[in-house]
Amino acid sequence: MSALSIGKAWDEAKASLQAHRKLIVPVALGMVLLPAVIVSMVEPQVPAGQEPPPGPWMLVALAMLIVMMAGQIAIVLLVNGWKGSVGEAIKQSSRRVPTLILAALAVSVPVILLFSAVLAITAIDSLESGQFDWTSISGTGWLMLAVCFLLLLYVAVRLLPLVAVAACETTGPIATLKRCFALTSGHFWQLLGFIVMLMIGFLIVAMVVGIVVGGMVTLAFGQPESWSISLLLIALAGGLVQAGFVLVYTGMLARIYAQLSAGQPSVPEVRHNG
Repeated sequence: MSALSIGKAWDEAKASLQAHRKLIVPVALGMVLLPAVIVSMVEPQVPAGQEPPPGPWMLVALAMLIVMMAGQIAIVLLVNGWKGSVGEAIKQSSRRVPTLILAALAVSVPVILLFSAVLAITAIDSLESGQFDWTSISGTGWLMLAVCFLLLLYVAVRLLPLVAVAACETTGPIATLKRCFALTSGHFWQLLGFIVMLMIGFLIVAMVVGIVVGGMVTLAFGQPESWSISLLLIALAGGLVQAGFVLVYTGMLARIYAQLSAGQPSVPEVRHNG
């Protein structure tokens, strides 16, 4: 089992992001910020608490999600010492996106099916009436849902370096998942603490920016409506926060992967020859 230091990973990620900022920042702006803004603009605006209706916008959102995945892979490569150009890093990331998607689906589909089955069993009375009612779930049902949540949390933490493994190694989807579990063995609590602290920080920043920017934009330009200036400005502010989070998060994942893979049998780091 390789040693893992979250503090060291933070120092290394910060140094690498600073050293390669002229390469990494354009990737984050073009492949994280821009897709986030596009999704915000095309998604139908509905009252708070309601889900937007399905439509063609979902295909745009899916395409932008794939672009973001490629951007994350490219950032991992650049943070971990990619020797080629940014364009070559993006080409490499595009080739590895299918592996990342298939690996994610191999985990998420069974989890969704399991959760749906448990939900159907625990709330079968309300489903028979045609309307789902959370209050109909029994104490045993809530216990089963809690177990499912803990299982999901465990799997998510063990697969934390998934993007980095997909970026730096050349294995297929299933082998990539196995590699993640091998790398994170014995480091569950450290990785859980890392992701909890990072998410708390992101939520606080996102909330503050949303309240401040949202309030100022609404006062100046009115309520955000589809394709309005106010919606664009709010989307830009939210996209900047998201891009900043992805930079820090992905940079940390890249250096955590570098630590966990040190001294273990591994596919050599991706490098550009020529």
